Parts: sequence; structure tokens; C-alpha cells
Amino acid sequence: MKVCMVTTAFPRWEGDSQGTFIWQLAQAIASYGIQVRVVAMHSPGALTYECIRGVEIFRPIYWWPEKWEILRRDGGGLPVTWRRYPLARLQIFPFFLVHALTVTRYAQFCDLIHAHWTLSAAAAYLGQPVHQRRILVTVQGSDIFQVTRNPVGAWITRETLYRCDLIVALSRALQERVIRLGVDPSKIYVIPNGVDTTQFTPLDKKSREPLILFVGSLIPRKGVNYLLQAMPYVFLSVPEYRLVIVGEGPEKPFLHQLTKDLGIEDRVSFVGDQPHQEVKRWMQRARVLVLPSLEEGMGVVLVEALACGTPVVASCIDGIKDVVTPEVGILVPPADSKAMSEAIVEILRDPERWAEASRSARARAEMYYRWDKIAKRYVELYQTLVNCGTKYEPWVK
Repeated sequence: MKVCMVTTAFPRWEGDSQGTFIWQLAQAIASYGIQVRVVAMHSPGALTYECIRGVEIFRPIYWWPEKWEILRRDGGGLPVTWRRYPLARLQIFPFFLVHALTVTRYAQFCDLIHAHWTLSAAAAYLGQPVHQRRILVTVQGSDIFQVTRNPVGAWITRETLYRCDLIVALSRALQERVIRLGVDPSKIYVIPNGVDTTQFTPLDKKSREPLILFVGSLIPRKGVNYLLQAMPYVFLSVPEYRLVIVGEGPEKPFLHQLTKDLGIEDRVSFVGDQPHQEVKRWMQRARVLVLPSLEEGMGVVLVEALACGTPVVASCIDGIKDVVTPEVGILVPPADSKAMSEAIVEILRDPERWAEASRSARARAEMYYRWDKIAKRYVELYQTLVNCGTKYEPWVK
């Protein structure tokens, strides 16, 4: 079987952290003997074609000169870039056309199309009269939570999902939102993103440092300001700890200033974007990962932390509720800095609870989020599409 995987987020070069989970899924699916070719968005400096471990990757240039391509300049997804850069509103149309033409060209030699995010699904559908391949789309979060706030975006999203053969949502919250758009529930399945549990592993207790960690884009919906507002109480209660923030984004100047206003700038380190291997090392060293999001399709960083045996404090919203159970961490109301600070202190000051949460976190990652298990679910869906007949068993937790 041959699968054409289509996505707007994908690593631009080796070690790049953008869209790493799409690359990991492609490799996991290829391990089942399926040939995978990827059509992704180009960025300045990225190769337009390469073949890595048997997976073909096409990144066609969509703007000239290519150094002016900005759709993947910042983290946080296309909706953030669209709002921040006026030029992005012009580039989205040539990108979409190039994306659709490239998918149409290369999908003809595959058995089906697996699109990530509804924009790629729309590009795949546009070329369907030519390539005549069935389409599976994985909705990731921003394409459902943010794009549909605009009436035009909601209409395009609804029409695209109507025309896809099968839909995968990363969480039950995403599944419910897709159903609310009027999409047939019988063709929607819940399959989360996964983690490489052979790479993201716990180290011995001596490797842990007095670190509180955040990993993600520095954008408003990640709620990093609420985490910073929680830190004065945390530092008062556990003075040996410091906060490390991994990531970049348009909120960074505001967050820097906030640390100064709160008088905690000497206890907070902004280390910027990091290669995926460095993200892993931060998670292995940290005592707790905090994800204070106001909206989250699922949160890949959560399952990576679990695989490292790192307990989690996170907002009780959307897809986060599928990942973080009482055994592995603490959920708090979103935008509630007081509750967040109390939860962080609670888990850090109780060594027995921390140790039990660490063991449970690793066990949960192994049970539900290993890439080989996730890929097997997708392979079953692929077979359903190609064979047009077998009943697919939904993801069960």
C-alpha cells in the first residue's frame, strides 16, 4: 500500500521541532510495510525534495524569492501567522494552489491520501477529480477551534470535512466539535498523537533537577502569562526551583517584561526553540511540566513528558483531559494562576506522590501513546478505505 501524507507542518531539516509528530507518524506507518510520501510546506532553506529512511518528502516553493516565504516563520500554526503578518494573507492563496497541484500530481501514484489539518484536506479534495483517491483527514486543533470562529472559515471547514471519507480527531473534545459542525459521527474516530517511547525515556532520579518546565509556542492561547503569574508563590514555597520556558513566538517580549514586573526574571530562563533531542533532555531533567493552555487539541508535549516519567500540571480543557489523569498529574481551571501555583507546589513538595505519578506517567505513555500502537490504528483505517468494507473498531481507552 502507498499513502500520500499531506501536511502544512513538517520538520524543515534534521533536528527541527516543527511538526515532528507528523514525521514520527510517517516513520511508524512505514514500519508496517506501507510506502509513505509526504507533501509539506516549504520554508526558506529547506530542501524541495529529499528521501529519508525510505520516506519521500516534497516541499514545493510557493513564493518567489523563497526567502520571503513566511507561512512557517513562527510557531503556533497558520492562524497565528495569518493574524500577525499581512503578507501571509497574500501568500496563503499561492501556497494553497501549489499545495493542491503537488498533491494532485503525487497522489495519483498512491492508494489514498492522509491529510493533516483541514487546509491540506481541502487541497487534496480540490484535486480529487484528477487523482481520484479517497481522503482521510486528521484534525489537529487550531483548524477546528480557531478557524471555525470565522463564518467563512466555519463554512470551508464544514464543506471540507463533509467531503472527506474518514476523519480522525486527536481527542474527544475535537470529535465533539466536529460533530457540532454537522459532520456524520459515524465517520469520525479518535486517535491521539503518539510518542517515541524508545527515545523519550525516564532517567534515574539523580538526573532530575529543581526545574519547572514549559514547552510550546509563545502565543496567547498557550496561557504562559498565567504560569508566570503563578510563579511568585511557587518560588516562595519551593525556593530552590526555577522555571525554564522552551519555545518562541510573538508573545515573547510581553512575557519577558512580565517576568520583570513580577520580580522573577532571575528565576525564569527563556531558552528559545530547541531541537527535538534537546526538548527530550529538558523533560528528562525537569520535575514537572506545566501546560497552562486556554485551548488545546491534545498537546503532544504532554505525552512526551509522560514518556519521560515527568508529572504534569495542566489546564482542565479540551484534549488535555484525555491525556492527564489524576494518576499522572493535576488538572486546574484554565487562566487560574492561584490554582496552578498550588498544584505545582503540591506535587513538588510530596516526594511519594511525585514518584508514584512518575511511574504512572511512564506506564500510561507505554499503554496508550506508543507510535507503533497509534500507527496500527491508522493502518486499519487505511485498509478500511482501500477495501471499502471492513468495520473499523474505534479507539478505546
